[in-house]
Amino acid sequence: MTAPRPEALAWAVAGPAVALGLAPLLDGVARRLRARLEARVGPPLLQGYLDLAKLSEKREVSAGAGGLAETMPVVALAAAGAAGALLPAGGVAPLGFAGDAVVVLYLLGLSSAALALAGSAAGSPYGLLGAGREMLLMLAVEPVAACALFVAAIRTGTFRLDGLVAGQAALGPSVSSALALAGMLLALAATMGRPPFDLAEAEQELMGGPAAEYGGRRLALLRWAALVRALVVAWLVAEVLLPAPVHPALAVPLAAVKTLAVFAFAAAAGVLVARLRLDHARAWAVQLAIVMGFAVVFALVGA
Repeated sequence: MTAPRPEALAWAVAGPAVALGLAPLLDGVARRLRARLEARVGPPLLQGYLDLAKLSEKREVSAGAGGLAETMPVVALAAAGAAGALLPAGGVAPLGFAGDAVVVLYLLGLSSAALALAGSAAGSPYGLLGAGREMLLMLAVEPVAACALFVAAIRTGTFRLDGLVAGQAALGPSVSSALALAGMLLALAATMGRPPFDLAEAEQELMGGPAAEYGGRRLALLRWAALVRALVVAWLVAEVLLPAPVHPALAVPLAAVKTLAVFAFAAAAGVLVARLRLDHARAWAVQLAIVMGFAVVFALVGA
């Protein structure tokens, strides 16, 4: 049996730590940008960390009986952190393996499903309605992300993330990649759970949705998991669908800039577009599926 590589062991610890540590900072940047677009001063850039710390110090609120209410917040954060650990850094993926792109999608779906299960276990009508909307959004946007990665895999011939990034940068732009990027940008806010697709939370309707009955550390875990999921999705869009050949020494800074730009785009969309109704979101999902279908067809014919 081959011994694990030292860099793989190091990244197994550093990868989740980086994803967990940077997610609240990027959220703070997005919130500041959203506030400026609304002519407000906005919170400090470290507000995400402050919110998590404040929630962690609060008294736990019972969110229903049973193990799901206790374990699902932990599962949601663990799955999102594991997805972050598989992301390549600077074109190198110490934990990478064949098909790891599919595993990342699975982990993102598992994290979203854990949030929905947490809401359904709370025993609140708000939680149940929010859980149903969370699953509806997941079923609508997960195929979009899968199609986007499938387009890149067709072009590069691999489902390994570092291969997708390197291959996309080497091949350059194409019609299929442009359509996949357009589809992911349209689905970005829904994938990240942000306005105008924050239907699962909808504070004015569902009082916070799946997390309405949670408080204290468990609510902090659920919010942290959502921030990490948003970071992973933004990175996938930035690196796989916005490729750019660059010197290895500049790969990590460029990836950070592109990821921040994706976050900024999602924040701006939340300001410019009002929250969609559920029926409008369904119609949007159908139109988006058509766009991604064309992207796959163009990729298959080599365009």
